[in-house]
Amino acid sequence: MAKKAEVIPPSAYPQMVSKAQAVLMARTLRSQVTAVTASRVIEDSGEILRDAVRAYVEELEQAGMNFELVSEKAHEIRGFAETAGMLSAGRIADGLCRYFDDADKAGVPADAAVVALHVSAVGRTARDPDALSHMNDVVARELSALAGKKLAEARQKIIKR
Repeated sequence: MAKKAEVIPPSAYPQMVSKAQAVLMARTLRSQVTAVTASRVIEDSGEILRDAVRAYVEELEQAGMNFELVSEKAHEIRGFAETAGMLSAGRIADGLCRYFDDADKAGVPADAAVVALHVSAVGRTARDPDALSHMNDVVARELSALAGKKLAEARQKIIKR
């Protein structure tokens, strides 16, 4: 059974900086110079970031039917792919994460074929040299529709029992 989360009000945390310093930091973080510098750092690190996402993808593919590990790796990809410029891979991984979450909430097991299709699509998309391919977005939408349909079917089976 999951442990109940404890909510700690923000005012209970020790403050690292004074209010005046916080205002200055916020202004600096919102500045155009900071935005340009951050973009340049990410752009310069793009291939390293994409290689890291591809490493997660390999681990995702090797997880097989270990859905706990598949879910863990999909979460890593979802959180990291967009920063690496791999938007479609991130969207498909996000769809897989949502599918696992929805199946869990509905109390139904994840469909192995739906999971395998998502894993395959994440792998293909992550290796696609045309990262902005329109087809990748179509695949993400179709997988989302399939996942929704399979969840609805699984719920219906439970209701009929």
